[in-house]
Amino acid sequence: MNLPAMPVQGLRFRILAVLSRWFSVLLFGGLGQWSSSMAAEPGFSLPPDFVIQRVAGEPEIQFPMFACLDERGRLFVAESSGLDLYEELQKLTRKCRISVLEDRDDDGRFERAGVFADQLVFPMGLVWRDGKLYAADPPDLVTLEDIDGDGRADKRTAILSGFGHTDNGSLHGLTFGPDGWLYLTMGQPDGYKLKRADGSFLEGKSGSLLRSRPDGSEVEVVCRGFENLVEIEFLPAGEIIGTDNWFLWPTDGQRDALVHLVEGGLYPLKLRDEGTSFLVSGEPLPPLAIYPAVALSGIVRYRGAAFPTRWHDVLFTAQFNTRKVSAHRLARHGSTFRAQDEDFLTTDDPDFHPSDVLEDVDGSLLVVDTGAWYVHHCPTGRIRKAPARGAIYRVRFIDAGAIVKSRRNQLEEGRTARAKNPSHQSPMDPNALTSVVADTDAVARAAREAGRAKDRTAEMALTDLLTRPEPQVRLAAAEALAHCGSSNTIPALLAALTGDADQFLEHALIHALHRLAGAPALVAALDHSHPRVQRAALTLLDQPPHRTLTSEAVLQRLSADDESLRRTARKIFQQHADWADQAAPVVRELIVKRALTAPESDALRELILAFQANSAVQSLVATAATNSGLPPGRRVFVLETMAQTKVTPFPDAWVGSLAHSLRDSGSAVRLQAARTAGTRRIAALHETLVELIGQTNLAPELRLEALRATLRRRPKLTSSAFELLLTQVGTNAGPGARLAAAELLGRARWANPENDPARLVAMVSGDRLISPSTLLPLLVRSEGEGFHAAWNFVMQAIKDGWQPSQEELQTIRGRMPPGKQTELENVARELAQRAASQREQIDSYAQLLTGGNAEHGWKWFSEKAGCLACHRVSGQGGVLGPDLTKIGAIRSGRDLIESIVLPSATFAQGYETFSVTLRDGDELTGTRVRQPDEAFVLRDAGGAEHRFNADQVQATRRQAVSLMPEGLLSALTRGEVRDLLAYLQSLK
Repeated sequence: MNLPAMPVQGLRFRILAVLSRWFSVLLFGGLGQWSSSMAAEPGFSLPPDFVIQRVAGEPEIQFPMFACLDERGRLFVAESSGLDLYEELQKLTRKCRISVLEDRDDDGRFERAGVFADQLVFPMGLVWRDGKLYAADPPDLVTLEDIDGDGRADKRTAILSGFGHTDNGSLHGLTFGPDGWLYLTMGQPDGYKLKRADGSFLEGKSGSLLRSRPDGSEVEVVCRGFENLVEIEFLPAGEIIGTDNWFLWPTDGQRDALVHLVEGGLYPLKLRDEGTSFLVSGEPLPPLAIYPAVALSGIVRYRGAAFPTRWHDVLFTAQFNTRKVSAHRLARHGSTFRAQDEDFLTTDDPDFHPSDVLEDVDGSLLVVDTGAWYVHHCPTGRIRKAPARGAIYRVRFIDAGAIVKSRRNQLEEGRTARAKNPSHQSPMDPNALTSVVADTDAVARAAREAGRAKDRTAEMALTDLLTRPEPQVRLAAAEALAHCGSSNTIPALLAALTGDADQFLEHALIHALHRLAGAPALVAALDHSHPRVQRAALTLLDQPPHRTLTSEAVLQRLSADDESLRRTARKIFQQHADWADQAAPVVRELIVKRALTAPESDALRELILAFQANSAVQSLVATAATNSGLPPGRRVFVLETMAQTKVTPFPDAWVGSLAHSLRDSGSAVRLQAARTAGTRRIAALHETLVELIGQTNLAPELRLEALRATLRRRPKLTSSAFELLLTQVGTNAGPGARLAAAELLGRARWANPENDPARLVAMVSGDRLISPSTLLPLLVRSEGEGFHAAWNFVMQAIKDGWQPSQEELQTIRGRMPPGKQTELENVARELAQRAASQREQIDSYAQLLTGGNAEHGWKWFSEKAGCLACHRVSGQGGVLGPDLTKIGAIRSGRDLIESIVLPSATFAQGYETFSVTLRDGDELTGTRVRQPDEAFVLRDAGGAEHRFNADQVQATRRQAVSLMPEGLLSALTRGEVRDLLAYLQSLK
């Protein structure tokens, strides 16, 4: 390969320091070829005295995803096919490969590359151990061996099989722990079903951290509850830190996380899990640090000596979306950590997407740039004919004031150390467990090693550690006792629960009790004076292997003085359908309470939903909905909860309470009653709702909600309904109301298709907020002169930037008026030419990425462009589109332009557009809102949510067209576009 060196652009080096550095390097033979080129591209930024060099790239490798090293320093690189990851996984097409790269002359570049294994299914994880390459090859975990030494694997062995393969959350993140076990990560919804030696299966659907012996035996779950746990790293004391995406549903722009992974831990995305029984110790465990949608990927702890000491034990993570590698310094915080973050490697290149980072044997860092092939859910590179194919970079530190050890010596020392100690762990002090002078990391590590070895002789020493003042030592002792403790340890574990225990330590103590305590000991613990001990006993007695908890024990604690104990009791209570007779008094108490805390409101909702089929609870809900003595907010709350129920048929008492509420004097109560009636599709209330539509003295919001609820049964618009929608779709209404009205118009039918279209077209012509796609189903049903007006509107919208899908074009062609064939052909050619010139269009806008006024941009964003109708920023705005609070931190300027200019080119994950056909024939379009249960909730273009049970949905189809209208930027001047881009880039 002929790869130019690429030092950092923009580093603030003094001229003398630069000369001194390179003179030192050349004088002492430290870096040789590293000084041969000073090309400025591709424009990386690093801390002072660090340099970067491209050391591998195409054509030898393409689309590298993850990598690992063997003891000789050879680099194994898992490469993508560059095709559709989801389709390739689902069809198991076997178009990926693993290459092996070698630096034979020790100059830092990999000049030799060969295919080690091919015909693989997206190997998103790999690790080397004892002459074998362990690799993800869904649905299998395999070992690959080069028996004849020719550099190519000739033996493939599946050591585990049964991994799901539908999503990018399939098998990945392979690494060996200091205990010698193989650790691997899984995401949701792929899941796993792995056969064990006894013939049983270990299975689950939520993302997990798994581990097994190197031969695949004794596979077990370490922790779970993730959407996409990517990679893990071990700390000196044995703690595990992982990179996790979609830790939370995006809230105020926050989504991804660093997580402290503890045994038996359950994390928040999916509290209940299908499959093998798993401990629930309490509330889901929190993140170590939370970030925007940075797409955390590879992680490594720096162990080498080639960087200054301030970088020792620092965690480095590759962040795909932000185009950077971040450094994380962890500080103790109770039994867990807090992270102090800083940028380490950054670039503005929109095609640079780091997916992995690892430490080479010489102490330099290797950064894997996967390129721009992965465009699913990532608005980047969609219009490129050939995506950037990625590369591998090396980051080194150059000390200008010291003699630099030659790279060859560094490599030799590193290879020798790696051959002797593949896990990179420092030698363990055998006396650390009982030493009073050993540092806390050494004690904690010794405890964990004793636990993993199931060393029963260490039980007494580990029990003593539960009284140590350092919470991280107590955490390690509890984790270890879960493996090598006995019933003799139970009093000490209970005593530890009464002390100062944060959530991680409390979980570890409960996990140990789960392994060690029998039902009698836990029943006795219910009488303990400390609420945390009682809470642990409640939690464990309600789960396998016990399941002996009584309703009386829970009811006694529903009104406990300790809030956390009350919350635990309520959560357990609502999970027991067999306790329905005892539920009504609890629901009554909460319903009539004058003021509810947030946890109490959550408890009331969960209790109503849990016992919705109970007649006593139904009666309480019906009464509360019409009780004028309750605060209006409580009644709205109850009506809202009704809409979330699944009970069928809808109780007559509830129908009556809704009818009463639709005539209530309070506007909030009436509005929610209309929404609930529409959500549950209650035919008995249809005429009542129709009456509300025609009452012009009522608030437009209520009339729109009534129209939404009745439109399916009566799609033809009455005069009053049409006037209402025209008023709301007009420019004087707010963006949310206008979008809601447009969505309803798109689902409606004309009462007078000759005349009405012209008025609607006059109202929305030139309006960039309302996409022609929304109104098209209505407009194509126009007749006569009305259709000519609709036709002209559609043609003008295309000229103004609207890009109809092929399906929409076909719809237009099917209704084409006589004599318009030539015009339609011209439009089709114009669309084809526009598609070909999209890159030029984006390049034109890219010139506006600097120099804008962010304050002015907020005005164009919120008012003129109407973006706030669908997107939230810092808690303000709509929820139809992605939260943009941190968008400037996770997307390049060019990505932002592509997302605005070509909204249908790609969809942000979780905001795909679906068309849903119901069994009653109704069709709806919108984005799916994820739910903790099996309900299908669709949010339409107006922001309204429609809830269906699974048996109500006949078919779902992913749409090719986004709900976000095209041509938004054409409504702004170039100066306003510059300001808008400045504002979006400022959101960090």
